Amino acid sequence: MTDAPAPQIPGLEVWGRIGRGGMSDVWLAKHTTLATPVVIKTLDPRASVASDTDATDGGTEATARILSEARMMARVSDPRVVRALDAGRTADGRPYLVQEYVDGLDMAELDRRRRNALGLGLPLWLVAHVMREVCTGLRAAHQAGVIHRDVKPSNVFGATDSGIRLGDFGIATATPREEKRAAGTLKFMAPEQYTCGEIGRHTDVWGAGATACDLRYGNGPFESTRDLLDPNAQPHMPIPETPHEAYFQQTVRMMLARDLARRPQDIGPPLRAFGMLSRAIAPPPTRAARIAKDTFIAGPVRLRFIVGDIASADADAIVSSANYEMRMQSGVGAALRLRGGAQLEEEAMSGGERPLGTCIRTSPGGLSARHLFHAVSAWNEVSCVGRAFARALLLSSEHGCTSLAAPALGTGAARVSMEMCASGMITTLRWHIMLGGMRLRELSLYFDSQHKLDVFRDVAEEALHVDESRFVDLGLPVLGLPPSSQAATFLDPGADRTSES
Repeated sequence: MTDAPAPQIPGLEVWGRIGRGGMSDVWLAKHTTLATPVVIKTLDPRASVASDTDATDGGTEATARILSEARMMARVSDPRVVRALDAGRTADGRPYLVQEYVDGLDMAELDRRRRNALGLGLPLWLVAHVMREVCTGLRAAHQAGVIHRDVKPSNVFGATDSGIRLGDFGIATATPREEKRAAGTLKFMAPEQYTCGEIGRHTDVWGAGATACDLRYGNGPFESTRDLLDPNAQPHMPIPETPHEAYFQQTVRMMLARDLARRPQDIGPPLRAFGMLSRAIAPPPTRAARIAKDTFIAGPVRLRFIVGDIASADADAIVSSANYEMRMQSGVGAALRLRGGAQLEEEAMSGGERPLGTCIRTSPGGLSARHLFHAVSAWNEVSCVGRAFARALLLSSEHGCTSLAAPALGTGAARVSMEMCASGMITTLRWHIMLGGMRLRELSLYFDSQHKLDVFRDVAEEALHVDESRFVDLGLPVLGLPPSSQAATFLDPGADRTSES
């Protein structure tokens, strides 16, 4: 069966498909009036599931599930939950759900790529913060009568502008009930889900506990279904080395109790525990200071703002502001192609079109850099700058880069405002600095005019919380004659005669 065409929905302009689930296609679109990105989920035409008693309006189970997901999400009003914006049927009868776009990465990708690049898991302060937000979102869902049933890292999204969001209510249910068949993700599935037992708030408590374990240690709490169901098997966690770690593990074990009499019946106790832990181990401060008019220091990273040609940048990697077709015929891409050679475009295009938010690596050709990163960051005023730049930073860590040169992503043909771009890029940088472990030591941002540089720099200063009171004094600039070995004791009489005249 051929792929379905992009959905036609009044008021939305669809860019294209950005993902595919078990029964649905996921599309990125633009609200034509507000020029904001949204995500559309439609039924995959390959999903032909016979209708059952859960189906509504004469549709299949899959059709009913998408519309049910829309209703479940719409019930929940909390900033930690991805919002449903609209739902209905397209002109050709396909059900659809429109939801907000989160301009960041899911926690599973962030954790996996960080472990592969740096050999480090996520810091405990971040895991505690994420789980506090997830539990807060779950509490709002439960108070609205919604059981999520599929809490896992890939359904938790982090954006530097909007914080942590819980999404994908595809198998959510409205009330506690007996399972007809196992539904969920095995690695994070509660025993009662696997055995088709009674589902309730306690099921999401388990899912959140398994998610916390996976985010901190890189693995689920149990290695097999046998361990999952074994009443004597304990969650796989290392021996704690700090009181904070021990408290975290105690909380996770409480959430993973197989005996429902011992597991919290609602998300309140875990929420309080993660909240206390999050307050006890606040993230390290990101110290930022200005050392020159167009140079900041943020943590270990020197941030430079430069008016010039990025193609001449001397850095380990250069970031190109790419379009989804990966053509390099205008703007930054054209400048890099001119200096680096046509093979840059040929290699970039060899993989076909790329979804918005993607960042890929190619060889640098004739550029002085060792790597060229292509960040597909925007389209027709729709910004995915935060997601694309986060992936550029992860690529820089994966390839051992200590210096990076980048333009103001998406501000050319895609018409993203300089302020929006600056906020997306710099808050993403600040977030990755807070995580720690970055190899990056210098980021040079290139502009084609002083005005654009000034606008970007001013937003960056606010985003980094640059404290003018902590201005780094590196000494005054040298004026006049260069200093000599006699400068401390020698006075030039000629200078006196010059001043007298």
